Amino acid sequence: MQVAVEACGFWPAFREVVEPEVKRLVLVHPQRVKAIASAKLKNDRVDSETLAHLLRCELLPESWKADRETQARRQQVRLRTTLVRQRTRLKNQVHAVLHQQGLRSEEIQRQNLQLSEKAKQDKRARWLQTIPGIGECSAMMLLAEIGDIGRFGSKEALCSYAGLVPRVRESAGKAGRGGITRQGSSWLRWIMVEAAQVATRCSPAAKRYYERLLRKKHKHVARVALARKLLIAVYALLHHGVVFEEENFAAR
Repeated sequence: MQVAVEACGFWPAFREVVEPEVKRLVLVHPQRVKAIASAKLKNDRVDSETLAHLLRCELLPESWKADRETQARRQQVRLRTTLVRQRTRLKNQVHAVLHQQGLRSEEIQRQNLQLSEKAKQDKRARWLQTIPGIGECSAMMLLAEIGDIGRFGSKEALCSYAGLVPRVRESAGKAGRGGITRQGSSWLRWIMVEAAQVATRCSPAAKRYYERLLRKKHKHVARVALARKLLIAVYALLHHGVVFEEENFAAR
């Protein structure tokens, strides 16, 4: 028996229950199921029938299913990031509220210690930290969001997965470029933009590259371009074992 499920927040739990009972579990990319997206009548029953029909015809666009180790790593780094965001939001409100949420701040410290220990034991995480703007927690998030680097055949594929590539529009034989697609892993895109912001302060090469872009582009566009360039360095390191070279970064 085969079962298909759209990629969503609860799919790991669904997988644990269903996968042992079926021959094949297909994780579906919801944005690519045009038959569902364009349906005039949309409800769970209609969507389920459409998925079942496309599954029988082998027409479903599959999403990559992270292995359990990678999934566990994702849950931890995402939890830590969510907690940090919550803490920042509370700080921006009333200081007394933050005091009342003291246990939540302690949880962040506990997550930091756990991730720090795991980063020390993973050589890939240590390598990633040689890239400007990437520390222990961001290195672990990169490993969690990327998973097996071998599933990306090129640096462009990884950048596309992070939604850091320009949107291309074609009309009347002419192609135009817009803003980034913002499709794929929003967590990977976020951590690389954060890394780019830090890199401009700690890396002379990254700062030169960023300032060169600022002469022609808006600061947000320049920061995204730097984030993409740093992600290319991540790909080279994980896929080819190429270490980061500060002196050559801005020249590329």
